[in-house]
Amino acid sequence: MRRITVISLIMVAALLNSCVAAWAGDIVYYTVKPGDTLYGIGSSYGINYRSVMSSNGLASTTIIPGMKLKIPSGGLTVHTVKSGETLYGISRKYGIRLTEVKASSGLSGDLIVPGMKLIIPESIPCAGGDNKVKPVFSGRFSFNRDDIRLLAKLIHAEARGEPLQGQVAVGAVIMNRLVHEGFPGTISDVVFQKTKGVYQFTPVRDGQINLEPGQAAYYAAECAIKGEDPTGGALFFYNPETSSDRWIKTLPVTKVIGNHVFAK
Repeated sequence: MRRITVISLIMVAALLNSCVAAWAGDIVYYTVKPGDTLYGIGSSYGINYRSVMSSNGLASTTIIPGMKLKIPSGGLTVHTVKSGETLYGISRKYGIRLTEVKASSGLSGDLIVPGMKLIIPESIPCAGGDNKVKPVFSGRFSFNRDDIRLLAKLIHAEARGEPLQGQVAVGAVIMNRLVHEGFPGTISDVVFQKTKGVYQFTPVRDGQINLEPGQAAYYAAECAIKGEDPTGGALFFYNPETSSDRWIKTLPVTKVIGNHVFAK
């Protein structure tokens, strides 16, 4: 019995070491993996990538696998798992998605044990709004979780890799169309609108609309629904390097963000 107990303790210790990000006191460290970017790392912890750069004295966004980064605590809460708690219950307590807790804490599965420390990221704040998106949006329109998810899917398909402002801008175009008499009155109808039998948005035509949106796309969708519009009221956007539509290039330009031109 004693041998089994010792083996069990060793297994629990190994689990704690393998599942949780590296800790030194209350300081969180992240080891860079192949394919990581500072923007992605910052988003997964609910903080701006520039805060990561500042905390690590980085002069550029270049990072290499194996590099150990200090994660500033400004956007983090540390939760110590108590007996009887579940990941789902903890995520509900903090009002965030279960997948966000797992990503920030370096968990590959749902198993947690008492005493384990979990990193709870805060939502990225939108300009001029709080961090909580209600299922129903007050005012002329009402939006549910499905609307937010669909908007996030379009943003991800159209603007993944763009700066956060550029992703918010794509969402803002959809929101601007909702209040314009020349477009449908729901997010779904705008996203799936056709012109002469052809979907207006390329990702809907080629199937990329079905890709799973990332955390940044959800943040951008929430910001756009709350009214943030960095485009200046744009109703259209395009990439001048890839677009072959001559008509859209004749429209008045309101803003250029990243690789996209926004126009009315």
